[in-house]
Amino acid sequence: MDRLPDPTEGTPATPPSAAAPPPPAGEAILVVAANTPDYDLLARQIELMGYTPHHAASRPQALEQLHARPFDLVLLDLVMPDLDGYGVLTALKADPALQRISVIVLSVLADMTNIVRAVELGADDYLLKPFDPVLLKARIGACLFKKGLRDLEVDYLKRIKDEKRRADDLLHVVIPLGIALTVEKDFNHLLEKIVLEAQALCNADGGTLYLRTEDNHLRFVIVRNRSLNIAMGGVNGKDIPFPPLNLYDKESGAPLFNYVVTHAALEGKTINIVDAYNAAGYDFSGTRDFDRGTGYRTMSVLNIPLKDGNGHIIGVLQLINAQDATGQVIAFDAVAAQMLESLGALAAAALAAYVREQQLKQEIAELRIEIDQVRKRQEVDQIVSTPYFAGLREKAQAIRSGAALAQNESDRREGLPDQRADPVERRAAPSEQREMPVERHEHLPERQRHLPERRVFNVAGQELVAREQGPPTGRLLLMMHGWSSSWYALSPMMDTLSERYRCVSVDLPGYGESPRLPARTAIPAYADLMVELIQQLSPRQPALVMGHSMGGMIALTMALRHHEAMERMVLLCPTISGKLSFWINAFISPITMLERSPVGSGIISGLEPYMLSVTDRLMRPASFAQRTGISEADYHRLRADARRPGQGRVRAECFWAMRANNLETQLERVTVPALVIWGMEDNTVPLSDASLVADKWPSAELRVLPKAGHWPQFETPEPTRRHVRAFLSTPVKLLKGQFAL
Repeated sequence: MDRLPDPTEGTPATPPSAAAPPPPAGEAILVVAANTPDYDLLARQIELMGYTPHHAASRPQALEQLHARPFDLVLLDLVMPDLDGYGVLTALKADPALQRISVIVLSVLADMTNIVRAVELGADDYLLKPFDPVLLKARIGACLFKKGLRDLEVDYLKRIKDEKRRADDLLHVVIPLGIALTVEKDFNHLLEKIVLEAQALCNADGGTLYLRTEDNHLRFVIVRNRSLNIAMGGVNGKDIPFPPLNLYDKESGAPLFNYVVTHAALEGKTINIVDAYNAAGYDFSGTRDFDRGTGYRTMSVLNIPLKDGNGHIIGVLQLINAQDATGQVIAFDAVAAQMLESLGALAAAALAAYVREQQLKQEIAELRIEIDQVRKRQEVDQIVSTPYFAGLREKAQAIRSGAALAQNESDRREGLPDQRADPVERRAAPSEQREMPVERHEHLPERQRHLPERRVFNVAGQELVAREQGPPTGRLLLMMHGWSSSWYALSPMMDTLSERYRCVSVDLPGYGESPRLPARTAIPAYADLMVELIQQLSPRQPALVMGHSMGGMIALTMALRHHEAMERMVLLCPTISGKLSFWINAFISPITMLERSPVGSGIISGLEPYMLSVTDRLMRPASFAQRTGISEADYHRLRADARRPGQGRVRAECFWAMRANNLETQLERVTVPALVIWGMEDNTVPLSDASLVADKWPSAELRVLPKAGHWPQFETPEPTRRHVRAFLSTPVKLLKGQFAL
């Protein structure tokens, strides 16, 4: 692929040589003379030469015009009625703003005294009247040429001072910064310091740091923008939602030069863009989309490759929109680029040193672990070889054999298969195993052995039991479970999200430990109650909301009725139309119709022990994927919630309340930014509801996960957490741009 041109490359300006022609015509010339026919003749001659004449007939007029607009030359008649030419010359050269203007004195006085006096006062030339037009043209051209040289000299002196100042900055800022980078021990602090110091060095509004991965991608690790108040990655740990950039085409393997940052990484050279929207040869469509969503305007962009000691590119430092002292966006100049290249070299050295140090520490740790494991194996071998341990093993085998016989007898009475069946078959049908007691924490997954804190809230007279985890002063993340469930339904999300948010997972009224509502259950009633809970726990700031299944419908209802209480929401397999799958409807509808009345509920409660095996067999294929990743402990815990005694009536009311709350036609009115996650094999809430999201709510982010059913947070926890973290970390300005708020 041909190399793309650098839009900022060019030849630096050079001073004109001594043989260069006079400056181009069009300069403004002020003629200070009496208004006589002689002036009219002089003005016509000046116009014929290609210059623009202006006239002043007195000293005040002359000084006023000189201050009002720039002039390149003054033709001053030294002796005129009512005009002191020497006074005009003295005032002009005494004014710092005017003293660089060239002056040619016109006079009929040919004596040397007047000529010397005019030159001493600052005149550049002295021309006797009457004068030849050719001579006048030559004198004017020579004066303007000398003025151009003087202006160029002043400009060069200014540039020399600026470069000296920047050299001092390099000495007093960049070098100490490089030392600070090399001694920084926290990787996130190190990355953040590189970007922040680079922004400060050239007064850039934005800064992004990319690191090169082993599979040839550029991964975003720090994103900063002062104007938009964006700070992602680094010390605050806020996730960056932007995907990595490919350096090579996946199919052909050709290098990708179409993005300026990948071009800088592949070529290993600094690329300076004056205006991103007018840069030839690069694809800035992603930048334009970002600008449209945030109201920003990206202009100047500087890309600096980071090279380690062996010359390998380990990343790219990108700076956006350099600003002058007034805050106006300007281009990154060459000297600033050189300073930042020096900083980039120091930053790359610091990063490489940090990586080497961490690798060494890891190797030492692995060596210690290996030595430790060898020592432990030796100790275990010594223990198991003792007669005492052999006796314990025999006793344990006898106990297990007795327990298995008792279990088989119990299963035979309940009509369950023999526990002595093939263990692979037993694992394939966990719904047929015996229920694990919830209170025995040793059977829970490792993440749940230290349970979140149990909290009891009183909201408008309604008691709500919840589990809370995370910093008490953190941003509120309210979590709501679905039908026939409890707070545990969202427990897989709490450990990760509680690092940054105050996670409160409630038992909805009538479920778990929360008493039911005094009136018949309705989805709007649940939604209003949850909003009151948000106002109680986070009165000054809108909350983040997460809902699973029926909890997703409650969250949507909250967004329609009380959008001001919510900043954004995450919906896991939400019920939108209120209709469950055909088989669940066929089996559950008759039962729920009976459970809605006290008499029918009593009948169903009496039959419940005989229906458990049927409901368990229905739950497994309807709720989980064929190759589900849910653990046995989690499955049994969720099944225990579904079998919880005493909640039949509220389950029935909720079943019909969801149907009565069909939101299919209201999705377009939802303005709260949302992430919707669905399991591809969900047979509880049909995928037709996911199609509603795609068709009628295109602004929502929809993610359909393979190998997941109705419980993606349990079946595919890592992808689910990754999508949720990225969504919650996306700046709200970007989300509002998508939802056109």
